[in-house]
Amino acid sequence: MTIEEILEITNRVENIDGDDVYILEKEMCEGLEKLKKQIKLEKKDYLFAMLNNDVEFISNHSDFAIAFRPVKWINSRKWIPCLIYKYQGAWRRVILQYANCLRCDWRGNIANPTDPDLYITLENRFDILKKMNQLSFCKCPKCGSEISSKAIWSEDCEQM
Repeated sequence: MTIEEILEITNRVENIDGDDVYILEKEMCEGLEKLKKQIKLEKKDYLFAMLNNDVEFISNHSDFAIAFRPVKWINSRKWIPCLIYKYQGAWRRVILQYANCLRCDWRGNIANPTDPDLYITLENRFDILKKMNQLSFCKCPKCGSEISSKAIWSEDCEQM
């Protein structure tokens, strides 16, 4: 996405991991509606197809938002969407994954902040990954055991 497209839906800027990003939260109804219209127009574009899933997810889950982060793309700057989650008072980049408990039959969605792709464009990405790996992670919401991936949020899990 271009900066012009981003500024049509949000002008809220926050610094996450040393990166100035534009944030779109579910309370920003006008921006969400504009983004939904753009998604319908660009529905064959992979980026917008992924954004459609993210918009639906943040609309149904508290403390999640979409951040548009800058990346160099050939000779220009593009803005790539990324899910973020408010964890212990700070926004954290996350990817949604499907995980399972290593002991019982629980399975569900999780938000994982430790995927290296989330930080690939940042100079201090290795320091950030190290910091993310030191967070307190969710246990199985059913039995309290370890789950198959690191998660700062999971379905049915209380925030730590």
